[in-house]
Amino acid sequence: MTSVTENWAKCNRLLARPALEAAQERLGQFEQNKSHGIQADLHQMNMTGEKRAKLEGLKHALACHDIRELSRIALQDLLSKPAELMGEFSEESDYENAMKHIEKENADDTRTQLRRLWKETYYWRMIQQRAKMIGPLPMSSGRKTEITPQEKLAAERLIVAMGHGDHRNTIFKWRSYLRLLSDLRDRGTTAFLLCRTSEFKAYFFQHPKELDTLLSWNKVYEFPLRQLRLRVIAEEANDFSGKSDIEEEWLRDRLHAPQNMRWGDHPSAWDQDSTEYENFLADHSLKPTSGKSNTYVLRHGIKAQFGRNMAIYVSFVPYEEEPDKRTLGNKTASTELLAVAPLVAVAPGDFLGIFPGRLRYTGQKPTRAIRGPVPNLWLDHSEAIGKLNKMKVAKAGEMTNVCLAWKGVNEVKGDKSFCQYLRVLVIATRHILPFD
Repeated sequence: MTSVTENWAKCNRLLARPALEAAQERLGQFEQNKSHGIQADLHQMNMTGEKRAKLEGLKHALACHDIRELSRIALQDLLSKPAELMGEFSEESDYENAMKHIEKENADDTRTQLRRLWKETYYWRMIQQRAKMIGPLPMSSGRKTEITPQEKLAAERLIVAMGHGDHRNTIFKWRSYLRLLSDLRDRGTTAFLLCRTSEFKAYFFQHPKELDTLLSWNKVYEFPLRQLRLRVIAEEANDFSGKSDIEEEWLRDRLHAPQNMRWGDHPSAWDQDSTEYENFLADHSLKPTSGKSNTYVLRHGIKAQFGRNMAIYVSFVPYEEEPDKRTLGNKTASTELLAVAPLVAVAPGDFLGIFPGRLRYTGQKPTRAIRGPVPNLWLDHSEAIGKLNKMKVAKAGEMTNVCLAWKGVNEVKGDKSFCQYLRVLVIATRHILPFD
């Protein structure tokens, strides 16, 4: 309850502090609407007596500078019933519309948070601009820094306004941290700044001079994070092919990829000649264990275990340094090397993706193929290519990072009589560190 009590005080302080400005802005918007002629008249006609009384109460509290009443009104607005969630929801479309409203609110909240984080990187610039307007000041005692007395004074006012208090040590740390954020923005570390976490802030708040460390991290992560963003956007458009990973020409060159290659991170269909599929059904009666499509599994994970779905984080990792400067495992890395690795820590049992290929049922092994769970069944990956095709194949007795699991699939609801196709899941067998 201590944290609840502290948050209650913090929230009420944040509501009360700008209460006058917020009320003035709200009334200003209303007056602006009134000036829009007929539209304003309709607005007045539709305004209920209760809304008109609230508006008059707001005007009176504002005229009296009654912060307590303005804070009460602000809290009352927060606690009002959400009209979009108060319906009967008798129709499916009503419920779907409510879901869309919630999704939009979540997106709006994310945009607001990201914008706030980005604006914070401009605070130091604002401090510098204000410092130029401050006249000469005596040099302060204590540790020497590159920050001028004028910048220190301007920073102190801002940090207090941010609600962090006026303790000398707190102001010193915030001042250095805001300068670090500004330096990172100037160096183009966009992803780090937009998605910095409380852990990030906690560490670099105490170590604000480690700019070089962060820039070295950015050099490693910049390309994989750019690819990750494009993969996420593609998946939201229901594209799980992974083609966004190979858009850049230099990457295709490293893959030695032919112009007419069939790239895909998710296909596992039968050969176009249906004869092999018909022979497979005649010879074997494998029962499906899943009714979900490949794209569903890539989006939600195995058995909807979203927290163990790491497929989106599997990425190509280029090695740019000189051959004798960087290693992959215990081998020297070539400047032309392109590895497949996770961007986050992976645990045993985590789902890493679907091994792409074409299902074949033939007595002759295709050129590049994985043996299936029954004789003569293969996953031919000589033509259909994806990221996971580029994994190194372990030798006999060599420790592996992943295993392949075959699963029968029938997407027809309730039909468990036969397999429409099989997919090959890639599952982690041990803990894997980022970029391993």
